[in-house]
Amino acid sequence: MPEERAVRSLFSFLVGKLRRSWLTTFRPGYVRAQRARRRGSCRQCGRCCRLGFRCPLLTRRNRCAIYHVVRPANCTRFPIDSRDLSEVGGQCGYRFPG
Repeated sequence: MPEERAVRSLFSFLVGKLRRSWLTTFRPGYVRAQRARRRGSCRQCGRCCRLGFRCPLLTRRNRCAIYHVVRPANCTRFPIDSRDLSEVGGQCGYRFPG
């Protein structure tokens, strides 16, 4: 059932995207608190850059073309919390203790 899996994946992406938009708009205090809890660093693996669609700034080697120059706010905020880590299969350089 590849089609069913694709629909579930798209639905999951949309729910995550809406949740992150809602949090950054209506719960900025929560986002700041989570960022203070967040440990680790970006590995530049490109997994979050391919959630739902491939970011146009991602190179062929799955590296961000502007990472060391300037990054959009949504990129610096990801992951907001541990739920976001599940969207990238837990393979992120960031973690949330506790």
